[in-house]
Amino acid sequence: MKFSKENFIYEFTRNQATNEEIHENILEGMNVHGANFIILICAIIIASVGLNMNSTAVIIGAMLISPLMGSIIGIGYGVGTYNLKLLKEAFKILTISVFISIITSTLYFSITPITTAGSEILARTSPTIWDVIIAFVGGIAGMVGLTRNKISNVIPGVAIATALMPPLCTAGYGLATKNYHIFLGAGYLFFINCFFIITSTFIVTKALNLPARTNLDDEKQHKVKRIILITAVIVMIPSVFSALNMIQETIDESNLDAFINAELKDQYVIEKSINTKNNTITLALIGEKISRNKFKTLENNLHNYGFEDMDLIIKQDEGSISDIEKYISDIKNQNNTFIKDNNVSNKSGDIKEDINVQEISKEIKVIYPQIKEVYSGYVTSDTNSSKEVPVLILYTNDETLTESIHTIENWFKARTKEDRVKVYVQMISTEKESKVDNKYKKEGINKELNQ
Repeated sequence: MKFSKENFIYEFTRNQATNEEIHENILEGMNVHGANFIILICAIIIASVGLNMNSTAVIIGAMLISPLMGSIIGIGYGVGTYNLKLLKEAFKILTISVFISIITSTLYFSITPITTAGSEILARTSPTIWDVIIAFVGGIAGMVGLTRNKISNVIPGVAIATALMPPLCTAGYGLATKNYHIFLGAGYLFFINCFFIITSTFIVTKALNLPARTNLDDEKQHKVKRIILITAVIVMIPSVFSALNMIQETIDESNLDAFINAELKDQYVIEKSINTKNNTITLALIGEKISRNKFKTLENNLHNYGFEDMDLIIKQDEGSISDIEKYISDIKNQNNTFIKDNNVSNKSGDIKEDINVQEISKEIKVIYPQIKEVYSGYVTSDTNSSKEVPVLILYTNDETLTESIHTIENWFKARTKEDRVKVYVQMISTEKESKVDNKYKKEGINKELNQ
């Protein structure tokens, strides 16, 4: 079929409902009274639980049953048809819905025992230009779906894509925890979604030539369009800056990975951070010790990876576990496996088969009876998931054990059949030994290694 403007208009409008049917569809979507407000409250509670528990499936379910979309599209349609009565009603319904949603979510987050902001909550606090695009395109899809003469599942899909419900719940979390940065970020995201759904609905309404309910002269119509355009630009500006920051962070992360892979081939980076405020890059390493000359070379080479004004900070273990312990503890809660010798019976399924903690523990304690506790596992490189370091952590009250650390490393290499391993010796005082042993037996691997 040959493409032409006429063919496009025909295909776009051939299954369009009548003007009155479209009007009725809009009014039906705005029907948020009585039982629908109860549904809204239930949806808010479900979404809040989903955010609280970091459950994407639960959040999606809440968005599917949320009735928020109807009043937002009603506002765009009311502006497009200059229907002041419908416009006021849609604003009223949306305002009440927002108020109920924020109050409900605030109450929930005020009583829930889990107050930590998970990734699902934090993801709703920094709107970007991509949120603008999603809201705008989603609004177009929603309005086009409402103007067809057949029942469509577009609106539920738009509700999920534009995610109207989670930002309101996140705003409630911000109020409940008195974290007003989260409240403002989530509120701005919700405002972006609403505004650009309204804008795209207005555009579709005008494109379909839906009749105006109130006659306005051309000058007033142009004034309305100018107001919408100017407001759209103003609303987008913060999101553009946020998107630029996100892009820069992604570029910096990529450049830092390139730096690590090229300049620190014999090292395992288990923690990395870029602090743009202090202009510092911090790396925590396991591996061959970095000499002073090597450090200067690394610092000078930073500019080759886009870090001209950044200072390099390297945290490297030198035989004491105290500095590196924090990073191992953090990694244990991610993708790495780390278990203790006396917890093998209920944790053996979590460790790689080529490290048998129970056998290693027995063997090393026979060779060195002064060893009290043994931890063994893998630490995965932060920049290369294929690189893994077998790690052995020994607790003792005998300082002479540190003199044998190289011998133990060689034994551990042979035992694990790995070229690169790391052995740590942690000293425990005699008077604390009993308390430490009891603590480990009670807590096992689910707790940090800190005394």
